[in-house]
Amino acid sequence: MSFTVRRLFEADFLSLEDNWVELLKHSDADPLFMSWAWQVSWWETWNRELELELLLLGVYDQCNELVGLAPLYLKSVRTPVGWRVRRLHVIGNAWKLGPTVRTEYVGLIVDRRYQQPVMSQLTDYLEGFAWDEMIVADASPRSMNLLEPALSESMGIARLVRSEAEGVLVPVESGYRRWLERLGKNTRLKAFNRRAVFESEVAGEYVPWDEPESFLQELNQFHLERWGKPCFDRHAVRFHLAFLSRLGVGQLARLSALKAKGQVVSVLYDVQAGNRVYNLQAGFMESFHPKLSLGTLHLGYAIEAAFNDDTVIGYDLLAGSGKNTFYKSRFQGEQVVFTTVEYVRSPVLKLAYGARACLPQQLVSSVNRFFRL
Repeated sequence: MSFTVRRLFEADFLSLEDNWVELLKHSDADPLFMSWAWQVSWWETWNRELELELLLLGVYDQCNELVGLAPLYLKSVRTPVGWRVRRLHVIGNAWKLGPTVRTEYVGLIVDRRYQQPVMSQLTDYLEGFAWDEMIVADASPRSMNLLEPALSESMGIARLVRSEAEGVLVPVESGYRRWLERLGKNTRLKAFNRRAVFESEVAGEYVPWDEPESFLQELNQFHLERWGKPCFDRHAVRFHLAFLSRLGVGQLARLSALKAKGQVVSVLYDVQAGNRVYNLQAGFMESFHPKLSLGTLHLGYAIEAAFNDDTVIGYDLLAGSGKNTFYKSRFQGEQVVFTTVEYVRSPVLKLAYGARACLPQQLVSSVNRFFRL
């Protein structure tokens, strides 16, 4: 079977939903972050703001069926002496370019039946394209295992790990009661046992929220009160409204609130994609009641709902820590490591990175500034 790589443009991107959704179903790519709804909404929100050049590559078989996608963009930066560094990024993150929403489980989208030939075609195309390094931020091990062998074999890429973040995925197939029993005593108290206080003393209830705009306003207000700044800036709000309006087959917004005597005291931003529920954000009153930890209590309700849904096999708490501790580790889930990797192609940059390791610390920052590393 023969395959062809085509460079697609913004008009193609906007009209690609049906083919993208079908390909995603036959791939191992993440059904939320690598979905058309997420990717096109991110691009629409930040591409002009950050002056990005789209490099969306589609791989087609001889029957003109889409069997692979590399959702990339190019950003060029100039060093102080005028040398231009051309960096490839995966759509969804803007590493060292500016604040955007965080996209996790980043990778390429490849029909699992044709992974090797599709990756070979993609890397042949990238080998003939002018770029100095590629940034893959918050990638999963599966994503890197697909990408790295192809890059290394064809281009002799140097690999640099820039950061790692830890996430937690709670499997929900073993039964809710068994999961509760595995929790630590204090976590079980906060996530489940204190429901009696919440429901009886303050007439508390766990309720769905249907309207995205007012939900995001409430979430921002909670973050403003707790952290001194909103959860989402105006660009991120625009992104989330666009994304939620585009949810497709197999995707479902699970916005919810805790109310006490009719007052909203906590909100939880979850989205189901495929057979997993993703916890994207949360906001709550920090000092509402001396016996209640509203954030943990709300997660307890949401995780129970996931256990009770036959279409769900995991509740994903994603990467990131809490205000004071890595609270996600207490929910008896599986560890997920997200890695930000820099694949260096340019011989000059390889020398620069190698030199950094040998230089005194006071000179490293000078090298970083010169090459915009």
